[in-house]
Amino acid sequence: MQHYSLPQKLKKIFKIALPSGANSFLDIFVIAISMFFMGRLSDEHIVAIGVGMNFFMLFYTFNAIFYIGTNAQISRFYGAKDREKSNLVFSTLLIGTFFVCIPVLALAFWGYPRFLDWINTGAKARELAGIYLKVVVFSLPAMFLKNIMISALAAIGDTISVFMIRIFTTIICVGLNYVLIFGKFGLPRLEIVGAAYANIIIAYLELIVLLILMLSRSRYLCFRLKFCYEFFKNALKIGTPAGLERLLTLFSLVLTTKFLSGYGDSVLAGSQIGTRIEAFSFMPGFGFMVAAMALMGQSLGANRIEVANDFIKTILKVSSLIMGVLGLIMAIFAVQFSSIFSQESNVLYISKLYLWAVGLSQIPLIWVFVLDGALRGAGITKISLGINALSVWAFRIFPMWLFLHFGFGVEWIFVMIFIETYIRALFFWFAFRTGVWKRPGKTI
Repeated sequence: MQHYSLPQKLKKIFKIALPSGANSFLDIFVIAISMFFMGRLSDEHIVAIGVGMNFFMLFYTFNAIFYIGTNAQISRFYGAKDREKSNLVFSTLLIGTFFVCIPVLALAFWGYPRFLDWINTGAKARELAGIYLKVVVFSLPAMFLKNIMISALAAIGDTISVFMIRIFTTIICVGLNYVLIFGKFGLPRLEIVGAAYANIIIAYLELIVLLILMLSRSRYLCFRLKFCYEFFKNALKIGTPAGLERLLTLFSLVLTTKFLSGYGDSVLAGSQIGTRIEAFSFMPGFGFMVAAMALMGQSLGANRIEVANDFIKTILKVSSLIMGVLGLIMAIFAVQFSSIFSQESNVLYISKLYLWAVGLSQIPLIWVFVLDGALRGAGITKISLGINALSVWAFRIFPMWLFLHFGFGVEWIFVMIFIETYIRALFFWFAFRTGVWKRPGKTI
């Protein structure tokens, strides 16, 4: 059986991870640009965008279901060299997701005012967040459908196509944000509504370009008007635990936001700035997670368990080195990075504390990303759900609630973020070491 040399492994890993990470960087860059522009208006605008994004992230739950369900199946069939079934999975999930978008959009439109009431920010920030979300929720269908195509391409190792599209749309998005927010070239000054319109325009532009790409008959993956209920059901079976995991994780982030809002808007603004800066570290993190997921699925589909194991261990070593350096940079230059978005001393102090906590826990965080991706690629999503639910809620959220309830300082919130990340990484490593993921073959 063929084994890859280190240069060969690194080439395959980075071929998937670099474009995926760069795509993530561009996504985060666009959000950071919006945050930067909002910071030129007021701290309330920063809070509004941050809270709005927290609500929007809750719908990544549905995205996770179909992303994992698509990727896990197509990567297996791709590894087994079964193009016909790869295309049938792709077409099935794209059609099925189209019909799921409608009730999800209705849920988002109904739910955002109730979410904002629950978060309980200042009156001005709440009003601005409502204005933003009333518009931007209509980008959800485009986000869902793009998600299927991006997942399918990642499953066969083609992340460069999405990256090239994203470069083009990011340039347009930055320009649109600037023009619509501040009212340039004779257009009205729309402020936060302009940011929402820019997001919607770009979401549907990317969807159109991807659809054109995926209708090409010369490509390995090509959309056809075919639907297989078994593949859709299998996607739900694989993806639903991942979706629940994402829901619990994202809701824990939202709950953390609510806890921080109890300390005042300046604390909330500082934490939102910190999270946006930290998000840039998700660039390589997401790339390595996608590489772990795709290479695990492809290797198991080709009945090569040892190759799968070797790939994951190599990804862990390389990603730990990269993320460790990035984490130190984030912690050392916390104030300098934060001052890009705000000059308020209280806001900068909170952002610094947050970046210290996450910067010094980047290595265990990347272990969580990579091992979670590996288990997902193997279709073992229930274990990931159990680990994330137990660790986040028992070792992060519950202690945070106790600290808030008994009047502890906000510093303790960030201490728990730091400690819990290490605990969760240990849980994932123990799960991977058991070998429960060793399920070769085309089916999961």
